[in-house]
Amino acid sequence: MSTSRGVYALLPTFMLLILGVGAARLILTLTGVQDELTRYASMTAAIAAGIVWFGSMATSWRQRIMISYALIAPYVLIEIAGLGYTWVSGRETIFHAPEYSMGTSIGVHFAGHLIGGLTWEPMALFAILTVLASLFRLVRGSD
Repeated sequence: MSTSRGVYALLPTFMLLILGVGAARLILTLTGVQDELTRYASMTAAIAAGIVWFGSMATSWRQRIMISYALIAPYVLIEIAGLGYTWVSGRETIFHAPEYSMGTSIGVHFAGHLIGGLTWEPMALFAILTVLASLFRLVRGSD
């Protein structure tokens, strides 16, 4: 069984990784790099790495809920910054590209990330973390 201190040891590292990848994505889009290249600065991939790592480490639902919010916070911060810039400047960025905006207005997209970042997005991470933790527990043969 992992101690809380051990479980959370790499959390700041993963948060900084997500923030760094997101900052790179923001800089790339603001400097005019094509979306086809910018999309490879993927916060989703960084979050996925964190989910796998913490899914193997977190043993309680309290740990998983804290980790879920901590992993989504830097993502939401960058998304809100990118969407806010797009909204205020009127300049297209990857953050409001058609494949990510689902045909919504910039205001709806911005509000969706703001509300989603506090509600369903961390809960989705929590659900995935819980499934992974259960699978890791089964593989290890522990309770």
